[in-house]
Amino acid sequence: MAKAAELIANVLEEAGVEYVFGIPGGGTGEIYNALYDKSDRVKPVLARHEQAAAIMADAYGRATGRPAVVMGQGLFIGSNATFGIMEANLSSSPMIVLTDTSDSGMAQHAANQSGAGEYGSIDLLGIFRSMTKFTTLATNPKEAVIGLQMALKHSTSGRPGPATVLMRSAAIAGDVAVESPPFIHPTQGYLTTATPTARDEDIARAVKMLAKAERPVMIAGNGVHMSRAHSQVQQLAETFGMAVATSYKGKSSIAETHPLAVGMVGVYGRPAANATVGDADLVLVVGAKLTPQDTVGENPAVFDPKRQTIIQIDIDERNAGWTFPIDLGLVGDAGEILGKMQEASNEIIENSSIDTNPRAARISERKSALGYYDDPVLFQDSSPVMPQRLVRILQETVDPSTIFTLDAGNNRVWMAHYFQTQSHKTIYAPGGTAGMGWSLPAALAVKLAHPNTPVVGVTGDGGFMMSIHAINTALQYDLPVVYVVLNDSALGMVRAHQGDRRIVSEFIETDHGAVARGMGAFGIQVDDSKDLPGALREAIASGKPAVVDVVVERSASIDDLRASARRPTET
Repeated sequence: MAKAAELIANVLEEAGVEYVFGIPGGGTGEIYNALYDKSDRVKPVLARHEQAAAIMADAYGRATGRPAVVMGQGLFIGSNATFGIMEANLSSSPMIVLTDTSDSGMAQHAANQSGAGEYGSIDLLGIFRSMTKFTTLATNPKEAVIGLQMALKHSTSGRPGPATVLMRSAAIAGDVAVESPPFIHPTQGYLTTATPTARDEDIARAVKMLAKAERPVMIAGNGVHMSRAHSQVQQLAETFGMAVATSYKGKSSIAETHPLAVGMVGVYGRPAANATVGDADLVLVVGAKLTPQDTVGENPAVFDPKRQTIIQIDIDERNAGWTFPIDLGLVGDAGEILGKMQEASNEIIENSSIDTNPRAARISERKSALGYYDDPVLFQDSSPVMPQRLVRILQETVDPSTIFTLDAGNNRVWMAHYFQTQSHKTIYAPGGTAGMGWSLPAALAVKLAHPNTPVVGVTGDGGFMMSIHAINTALQYDLPVVYVVLNDSALGMVRAHQGDRRIVSEFIETDHGAVARGMGAFGIQVDDSKDLPGALREAIASGKPAVVDVVVERSASIDDLRASARRPTET
């Protein structure tokens, strides 16, 4: 016989899980106790709120491709943590949710913190099934152990996502009869899964369609990040002289300084990207769902299956041909399929008359004509600081390898539109739920995954206050993340749309740099763009968690960036 909690800890170690984010509570305290002797391998991180724990697990999964665990008591994981879990589900991040029903073996009695779903209690099973890829209810100790192995399998196979093991109280605390069926097998066997792959004849067909196209363009989405297919994207694009745009969540799939890169497509996309996609006769969509944000609300000037050939690559067969009818769907890992397309293209290219030079010249001319990251506002100093100028100063000041985590609101739009990435996979953004408060905890997880790479979390003052406790966590675990706060003392996006009838959209003026100093972090407030580079360098050099609070100009409007507000020639 063996304790269920100890076997659960063993499974996590066998699976190579490195981090458990959460707050001990309910029956999960038993599992935390079982991790004590493994804490150098399966590292528990004490969050200050379940929402932050789930966001950290989401971001860590994105950064590494491996699941982290969010763990705590049922009612609070099923309520507070749902933002991070939903974001992981919608953004295809591997994640394990370990929690309990806290029924104490009395599920049918009057509820006391119970999530068993019986009369008078909360139905946690229904809650988790509504927002995860896989959820199982463990009613006994052996089911808890095997359920975790199944959750690991489902979280990492096919399109990744969150998987939950919801355990009745008796399932955590009990003993497991390991010598009787169902037997508990080594965990690694469950992690060896089959990946769907497109047929060779379909890959050959796709390459022939690309070779015949005169104005092909690739749209690289979040699937490129998840499959680590960045080099394959660039290689295939160079082979065909093909422009590369990205979706919002696909930003940094290719360095936007690359000659073939045209920036982000979509509602707040670069004019060059929208125009290039709109002019394309063939669109190769790689790991992008083509949301309304990506397609400018299905604007036919940008996307039009009546005049464009569309090839879509996705790990999830449901995503291929979801938004638009397509001419060819290739189901499988983006990196694998792009690699096979590259192999198949070698012979075709040798026997074709494709000249990539005119294509590259046409891309360069369009970028020059429409202004590719050279907007005059990027270079205008002022006090308060123009958000656009802030973005440019960030780009010029930090190391090109710096990874950024974004948040919701205006700050996200300014960064997505104006920041020109210089390396791949340097932008992490909430795009499933696109909720506020994501950036701060996410930056901590990214720093844990990449300890030797600078990490900057960009947020607004609204999102900052939602997750300000992340600074305390950063201090505890010695994570020198720099946070840049766009401070307009308001919910800027909400305020702008209220016109003269403003209600519940404005904050009291707050020096967030002073708040950070009060916690023991580095903190500074800047209200003049000329002082911002020095403040950023000082924050980075501090070697501590740092907050650079930037007072930004309220009148700057992201509405000017909307594709629908631009001249027809720009879209």
